[in-house]
Amino acid sequence: MDDMDERFTPLPVLTPGNDGGRSRKSLSRAFAAGDLVRVRHGFYVDTPIWLGASSSQRFMTTVKAVAGRLHQPVFTGATALTLQGIPLAETPATVDVVTSTPSRAGLQTTMPGYHEAHLRDADGVPYIHRTRNVFREPPFNLNEPLWPGLHTSLRCVDLGEHLVDTLTGLDFSGALMVTDSLLSGRNREGVRFGRNELEELLSRETSGTATSPLGRVFRHASHLSESPAESLSRARMIELGFEIPQLQTYLTGADGVEYRVDFWWEELGLIGESDGWGKYSTGGADPAESLRREKRREDALRERGYRFIRWDWTDASDPQRFAELMVRNRVPRRRRASIRWSA
Repeated sequence: MDDMDERFTPLPVLTPGNDGGRSRKSLSRAFAAGDLVRVRHGFYVDTPIWLGASSSQRFMTTVKAVAGRLHQPVFTGATALTLQGIPLAETPATVDVVTSTPSRAGLQTTMPGYHEAHLRDADGVPYIHRTRNVFREPPFNLNEPLWPGLHTSLRCVDLGEHLVDTLTGLDFSGALMVTDSLLSGRNREGVRFGRNELEELLSRETSGTATSPLGRVFRHASHLSESPAESLSRARMIELGFEIPQLQTYLTGADGVEYRVDFWWEELGLIGESDGWGKYSTGGADPAESLRREKRREDALRERGYRFIRWDWTDASDPQRFAELMVRNRVPRRRRASIRWSA
């Protein structure tokens, strides 16, 4: 199981009758005792598992519970992107479901007591996502991704049909990450748009695309971005006004071998790596050997006089921290920053 599948695979859900034949009353008693968390009525998760899970896993578990509670729901917005394996900068705040009735649109205002009092008062109890009804004028086209382990009848609105609406609900870094993924096809389902196709879609759905916020996203989007971390890093450079490096450049090391680097500032002789050491221990390779191979790679490039700068997701997520990193490594500013920073 790769990292994407692991992060977005739902937690084991308990419902009456599927937990060794336990009754609804038995599950309710376990919930009242704090042994279970109730995600939706009739859908429970062991409390230790819920507390130890990632936000993505909790979100997907809630989606599964919503799918079980509602009659053939159609998911939309960021929820639909997540179901189709499109990487997002943040876990969606709500589970977005289509409604064809305008009066039913909006955030679910009343929430059942998913946590008993002793759980509600506990520090750091994870948030259970609310359902948000999103009005879509029928008819609308559907995508129906099949994701074993989640729910085989999940239905989503057609991505192209409602992509603009979804992108406008994201900030710049989030929208750039999605657009990079769609241009490159680097997502779980391999969803891909050609650049001309995507530009036509954006121009058809928006007025004045060239000067719109989505136009700015499209101008900076690239099929060369190989990971969400690279997209987030480039978004931060753009927002903070720093010079944008070349992407996925091949450089020859002192050993005569050509190595590909994530980011390359040629005038500075500076190599940028967005994922740090972690990405070299993936894919089933021996971590120790991967680290040795990367050390040899970096040594060979440093011997040619190139400098290295490394950062991780946490660095790129913090504008102040990332700006200080760029300044320390003498990356010049080329534009006015569009977000606050004081490095």
